[in-house]
This record gives sequence, structure tokens and C-alpha cells, in this order.
Amino acid sequence: MHANSRLSADPSPAFPLPVVPQDITAEWLTRALGSTHPGLVVERAEIRDVLLGTSTKIRVAIDYRAGTNPEGVPSSLIVKGGFEEHSPMLAPMYLNEIRYYRDVQPLADLRTPAAYFAASDPSSHQSIVIMEDLVARDVIFCNPLRPQSYDACAWRLRDLARYHAQSWNSPEFAPGGRWDWVRNRFSTHSSVYNARYLKPDVWDHYMASPRGAAVSVTLHDRDWMEHALGRLGEIDAVSDTCLIHGDTHLGNLYVEQDGAPGFLDMQVTRSNWALEIAYHIGCSIDVADRRRWESGLLETYLGALRQEGVAAPGFDEAWLAYVRALAYGYFIFVINEVRFQTESVNTANGSRIAAAMIDHGTKALLS
Repeated sequence: MHANSRLSADPSPAFPLPVVPQDITAEWLTRALGSTHPGLVVERAEIRDVLLGTSTKIRVAIDYRAGTNPEGVPSSLIVKGGFEEHSPMLAPMYLNEIRYYRDVQPLADLRTPAAYFAASDPSSHQSIVIMEDLVARDVIFCNPLRPQSYDACAWRLRDLARYHAQSWNSPEFAPGGRWDWVRNRFSTHSSVYNARYLKPDVWDHYMASPRGAAVSVTLHDRDWMEHALGRLGEIDAVSDTCLIHGDTHLGNLYVEQDGAPGFLDMQVTRSNWALEIAYHIGCSIDVADRRRWESGLLETYLGALRQEGVAAPGFDEAWLAYVRALAYGYFIFVINEVRFQTESVNTANGSRIAAAMIDHGTKALLS
């Protein structure tokens, strides 16, 4: 059972959430952690590290009052939320992540960090999850600049198949269902986000950057990219649907000491399986290895789906879905801002996926 099995069904706490790191005090942590572990008292809290990014991860060392922590909440925790200048515009993303920890994680068979508090503050942009500090137990964080082995990727695909199967075409997506709040990946919200980067001057800026120089000029076609995203949305609307992680690049993944894969930065959304699998295979494996391995990896995923009782598509149908879905991952990394990922990461991921698109004729399939 995950630590968050007792997280409140109400995502709004009865107290404000901090929007600057210095407000993460012993008093605030007592209120937050005490809401899920009654009686727990934090006597001292010290910020040890602040990790900037799309969202901010703040490592806090904590001393608990003797006798108030019988369940052993760790003394090193991560407070994750929006603490940066760009954070207000990403409020929906932060809310989405805390809803994963509160509403999905207790039911999902997927290896993710234990959560001890997850809430959103309606009076600000802020949503915060307090989670275990994975560094404290020596997990290995994946590096986008170090492509994965076949075995590592295959294990991760089997775990994703199990996760996808748990919600495959679930009635819980219907109005009134447990997951009726989960957005479709091609929702209006996503379309508005995409349009921001499809403006000609913005698109041209990225095509002139190192990541643009690293991909074939045939994929610099802005009009095609806009059309392709629309086609992917149309395809998604008539495809099998399930919960997906939503952002399975290597920067959001870790590995346990025994090799078991773990998943970070959950951007839970609803879509077809191929969007997730093409995204992961496309950006996680060296180009030469991907050419040799991808069909076997796809078979591994489909076989794992069948073992979970899903009527998985046949290989030819799945291959077409996979090849078309590569375009989504390409778009994400070719327009991803450097305040979210470094140029080297965006270039590595975008160029790997672009190579797969050229290999398989993705552009023609979505024209």
C-alpha cells in the first residue's frame, strides 16, 4: 500500500500552501503532514537543496517530536510544487500531478515515490505534493543523455502495459466516474498550449536552434506539424483509451537497485497507448539500437497487455499506431523551452525521435 492511501479526498487544504521556499517551515510541515498523520509534530525543518525545473523540488531535513511519528515518516522529504516565476502559467500541470498521487496512485500498480501530502490551494496557483526523497535510498536516476539498454526498456514497457491495462477503456472515464476529471491528451487545454508554439515566429525560432539543426529539414514544416497534431487527435478520439503517465522521457524515470523501473513527474492524462510507447521508445534509445530493437520492444509491450487480459491490437495495426504517434514526441521536444529542459536534452530527445520518423515515413502517414 502506498503512503498516500489516507490522503484527503478533498484536494483543498484548510490552510494556505507556500509559494516561496522560505515559507516551508516546521509549523507548516506540521499542518501538512499532520493532516495525513494525526498527531505528528515537526520540531525543526531545514531546506537542504532546491532543484529548479518545470516544477521545483525542495529537499527538506526534518526532526520530529519524540513519540509523534510512530509510522516512521522519513526525516528527508521532497516538497514539490510551483515556486518559480513561470509557475502560475503551469498551475493546471501542478494540479494534475497532485491528483495522480491522491486519486490514482492508491489504485495503480506502478512504481512511483510514496506521497505523504498532496493538495491544491484555490487562492493561488500552487499545488504541492510532499513525497519520499529517493536519493535517501540510493535509487539511480536516468539521464536523457545516456540511452537505455534493451532490457531496461523492455522492463519499463511491461510495467507500462500493466498500468495501461488497469484503466483500458474504463467506464470510470465517463461523467460521474472515478476518473472523469482526467483530461484527454488532445483536450482544448492541450490545443491552446500547442498553438502557443505553432506561431510562425516561435516555430522558426526553434527550427533555428541547435535542436532544429539536429533534425532533417523535412521536419521543419510548421504547417505539416499543425496538421499532424490535428490528425493525431482525430485518431485518438476513435482509439482504445487508458491512463498514461504522459511524459516518459528519461529525465522523469529512475531505477531501483534491483533494476526495477520507477516513474516520476506523473502528468496523468487519458489517451491511446501508442502515444506513450512511441514517446518512450523514440527518445530513450540510441538511434542505432532503436533500429534493431523497436519491433521486439513493441512485441514485448503487446504481449504484456495480453497477459493483463487486454485485447491488444495485432502487430501490424500496432506498428502503424506507433509510427504515427512518433510525431507527438517530436513536437514536444522540438518546442520545449530551455527553462524546462536544457538544450542538450531537447536536442537529444528530438533528434532521436526525428530519426525514427524519417526511418518510418511518419510525415507521409500524417499528411
